[in-house]
Amino acid sequence: MIKLSDTFYKRMFFVGALWNYSFAIPGIFLPSFMLLLTYGPEMDQSLLLGNYYAYWMYIFWFLAVAVFGIGYYIVSRDIEKNHGVVWLGIIGKLIFFIYLAASYFIGKATILALLAGTGDFIFTIFFISFLYQVKTGNL
Repeated sequence: MIKLSDTFYKRMFFVGALWNYSFAIPGIFLPSFMLLLTYGPEMDQSLLLGNYYAYWMYIFWFLAVAVFGIGYYIVSRDIEKNHGVVWLGIIGKLIFFIYLAASYFIGKATILALLAGTGDFIFTIFFISFLYQVKTGNL
């Protein structure tokens, strides 16, 4: 495994925070736009936008994405702490990647959704590398 520097990881977690914000902010404030980008014009947006409960679950989901972004920012400030946030990020990003990849391959999501999921998968690989280097004392 390639040894990466603590400076790299600090920057990577900061970029990870920005990555999450880049999805959370439009998801919260422009849900119709995000639905269009993720699922295409075939998705019946009235299922979400006409249903109070579905709408707020969608908004709260993006708020959770923003909270993870805050967590990654906190890790970027001190990479020797908050490794639990990194574990949660690995789990969440892996689940999200699997969901978006499966949705794309069954024709329910757009290529942009797959690319977003792939970005999360790449962060997952870096998060695992980070935790491995921490565990082996190579950081």
